[in-house]
Amino acid sequence: MSFAAVQKHVAVLEEAGLVTKHPQGRERIVRGNPERLARARELLSRLEGLWKDRFSQLDAMLAENEPRPRKKE
Repeated sequence: MSFAAVQKHVAVLEEAGLVTKHPQGRERIVRGNPERLARARELLSRLEGLWKDRFSQLDAMLAENEPRPRKKE
């Protein structure tokens, strides 16, 4: 991964409030925000559960409408 790509990823995380950057001499120290990361994990977990339920419902509907094999006469 290039340095520019890392910078872009860090910028997105910083904009979301998941990390903060602090200058320290010539360097920029990046630290995670544990509270915001925990909140993001909680929200993503809820969304995962929601989508799993929806896919289960879709699977059930598709199974109900699946064509049945014809009996040979």
